[in-house]
Amino acid sequence: MQFFVMLAIALTAVLLTLMYRRHRDRTELTARVAGMGGEVIRVVRMGKGHPFADTGRGWWAWRIDWRDGAGEHRSYALTTRDGIKEWRD
Repeated sequence: MQFFVMLAIALTAVLLTLMYRRHRDRTELTARVAGMGGEVIRVVRMGKGHPFADTGRGWWAWRIDWRDGAGEHRSYALTTRDGIKEWRD
């Protein structure tokens, strides 16, 4: 029984961390696009198919579809637990 309690605590910690990080990354990415004068259409976490081939553990790649006065754009961002590390258009 104690095993299941410990497993539930660990699972809860992992899920809370994932939810916090996802929310924080989306907020930072949206703020960056707004700072460039644009509006976010969609933010998607990428598993494969992103331009950051040399990423390792702990890095998350995001695809950001956004628009501004010049039209629609697709950018990619690389984030860590410290925030946005790289941005590519």
